[in-house]
Amino acid sequence: MEFEKEIGELNQETRDIDKLIRDIHKNLVQYTKQNLKQNDLTMPRFTVLWHITKAQPVNMSYLHKKMFMANSTLTIIVDKLVEEKLVKRYRNPDDRRVVLLELTESGDELLCKLLAIRQDFLQKALQDLKPGKQKLLIDLLGSILSNLQSGLKKGNSLDE
Repeated sequence: MEFEKEIGELNQETRDIDKLIRDIHKNLVQYTKQNLKQNDLTMPRFTVLWHITKAQPVNMSYLHKKMFMANSTLTIIVDKLVEEKLVKRYRNPDDRRVVLLELTESGDELLCKLLAIRQDFLQKALQDLKPGKQKLLIDLLGSILSNLQSGLKKGNSLDE
């Protein structure tokens, strides 16, 4: 089988790190989804709130670039968030053709609450690591992320 041959050529440490990162991500996403469901949100709606708060006010084009979703799908999500009074939609006073979005106070409170719950969950998972080990983990993960980002900028290869 070609897949087994390809995967077998990676060293065991690389395979172990890959699996651990994927499993950590999977567990964080699963936990986040459980909390979102309890707050009547979906992952896409949560992600829209997240992107809005990072650069608000934002327009739909900004969200489209960040979310990689069809405009029609994104519009439905934003409409629902506006209807639930989590997002405010208004015209740009400088250019009436542009519609801007920002979180309402309720949207901001909900997002902060959900992020705090997620951070608490992660903090509990890290409780066995002493602060020095946590700092080392941050440095190591930061180095991996930096190498991955550099590889993408060079054309998806870290060999160049």
